[in-house]
Amino acid sequence: MIKFFRKIRQNLLSEGKTGKIAWPTGRYLKYAIGEIILVVIGILLALGINNWNQDRLTQNRIESRLTSLTSDIESEIDAMDEIIMRAETRIAIINDIMKRNNKPEAILWYDKSNLEYLLDSIDNPNANLSISPTFDVNRATFTELLNTGEFYTIVDKALSREIQQYYARIDDLKESEQLNQMAIYLRIIESKERLGIGVYTEVTMEKLAELANNDKQFGAELETSIGFDWLQRKNFLELKQRATRLIETIKNK
Repeated sequence: MIKFFRKIRQNLLSEGKTGKIAWPTGRYLKYAIGEIILVVIGILLALGINNWNQDRLTQNRIESRLTSLTSDIESEIDAMDEIIMRAETRIAIINDIMKRNNKPEAILWYDKSNLEYLLDSIDNPNANLSISPTFDVNRATFTELLNTGEFYTIVDKALSREIQQYYARIDDLKESEQLNQMAIYLRIIESKERLGIGVYTEVTMEKLAELANNDKQFGAELETSIGFDWLQRKNFLELKQRATRLIETIKNK
């Protein structure tokens, strides 16, 4: 490319616009100007090639990080499934306790998913009432994208917004879990301890229903818990759908 421009410059030096021989002084001036122009063109071309190469390397790193991000989200979906399953189990148990105590009004608007089938696989309903796994998120890849600034160079801005919204929703859910969900479970555990029941003590459904009927505080805490369990299940089902869509978007980009 530089040789091409140099040839044009040499032709202009030997002839003017009219085709006449150029004066020596004018020829030297044209020569100097031509050299400057060639240097500038060379610098601009080098910068352009360097910028293009840097952009290509950055996009390659982003592609690699998005692949890692997909793996992170897939592991998070596994954690969501565990939380959903535990919430559904607690809903089924408390539903059964309320029905045994003739309190259908406490569960009518929660009992929409027909989860009674889970009762057949529950060996120790008391232990399941106390199990509420936390949602641990692996943010390493997302944090790397932010810290390196590469997140803001993702070409697909709709994808970057979707990733941001996904993790923002996770932060909202984790804050809600800490403020509400864990508080009610701690109260239930404290009530069971007051009633002489350990976290993993073998207790039948009949005995739990009897305790909830006779101890008004314990019964009220179970009724409150089912509301949080139902909301937790709903939130994490929605989050799982969002995570699944995000993985599809990344893979299809």
